[in-house]
Amino acid sequence: MVVPPWAVRRFVIDPVFVPVAAVGSVLAVGAAGLGLLVAPVLDRRLRLTRAALMVALYLAAQTCVIVIAFALWLVRPVLGRHRYERAHLTVLRGALAVLVGAAHRLVRLELDILEPPRGPVPDGSPPVLVLSRHAGPGDSFVLVHLLLSRYRLVPRVVLVHTLRLDPAIDILLSRLGACFLRNDGSQDDAAERIGALAGRLGTAEALVIFPEGANFTPGRRRRLIARLRARGQWERAAVAEDFDAVLPPRPAGVLAALTAGTIAATMIVAHVGLDELAAPADVWRAIPFRAPLALRWWWVPAAEIPESATARTAWLTMHWAVVNAWISARRAAVASPADPATPAPSPPTASTSLSVPVGPGGHPEQGDGELMDGAERTVGGPSMGTERI
Repeated sequence: MVVPPWAVRRFVIDPVFVPVAAVGSVLAVGAAGLGLLVAPVLDRRLRLTRAALMVALYLAAQTCVIVIAFALWLVRPVLGRHRYERAHLTVLRGALAVLVGAAHRLVRLELDILEPPRGPVPDGSPPVLVLSRHAGPGDSFVLVHLLLSRYRLVPRVVLVHTLRLDPAIDILLSRLGACFLRNDGSQDDAAERIGALAGRLGTAEALVIFPEGANFTPGRRRRLIARLRARGQWERAAVAEDFDAVLPPRPAGVLAALTAGTIAATMIVAHVGLDELAAPADVWRAIPFRAPLALRWWWVPAAEIPESATARTAWLTMHWAVVNAWISARRAAVASPADPATPAPSPPTASTSLSVPVGPGGHPEQGDGELMDGAERTVGGPSMGTERI
């Protein structure tokens, strides 16, 4: 898909999008009212009302973000570079908190977060590399929301270039140093750009990469296996066949990020619960969600990451195999609730379940939820039950 140039997006698409989004938001509210009228007969789960209100809120958030971003651009000379970036982080944090909080109220989005036990982080919260599975609706929104509001990390995201067609994502993440890349392998400088971004990371910043390169769906997995076989890449095709819940990771970007030499640790993030909602029709049938979005992450210090490119590629594939096995174990546990002792695959480090109460707007309440913030920075925290937002 062709993405228009910057000037066209900023001076043509964005000004047209604002009134269109405002009108669309009003129409969506009207559709929500209609859903209430027909609910007793046709839609007792209020799916139309719930979905329409989410659409209305998303379009309203888009409109607000574009207007605020334009205002910040006008006063940029007065703010200076640091305050200009902090202002955009505040806008992004607030927008995601509103959307995640609304998703909890409207479609019953709930989070279960499993973290490693408490452990030290080097002084100054040096940069971390976040490698996340990508599947299901809104998983990237939730991940960036948690990085910003829970862990107080500044996300520098690597994402597909077509997301520039979303005005709010384009404006905010571009101004926050995001790297928009084509995911079809046609961009020769992709790894170089990721390495350059990793080299610029500073204190309390996180480079976010989705190594699979695309949202996982069973159909995409089958097509990838067929392409790999057609190209004679038998080993990678075999790996893809072994993985039934994830796509095999693409190592080039991860290797470039690690080679930059700024990464102090890596977070491997897995999630399950909404990943099987691969199409809009699946999401529609699932509203309101009955299963929580369970997130599990592993913390790997830089000292435990191999040095050579070959070993690092094997290390990445091994961790993705753990992610795949954990997802399978969670699904089996949900399918057989009578057996809660279903083992969850894990590296040698044990994990505990961490829960933090979430306050208004989707922000965690004060306490252990703000890890990596303050004089004594830690990763993980004590077991506190299950987080619900």
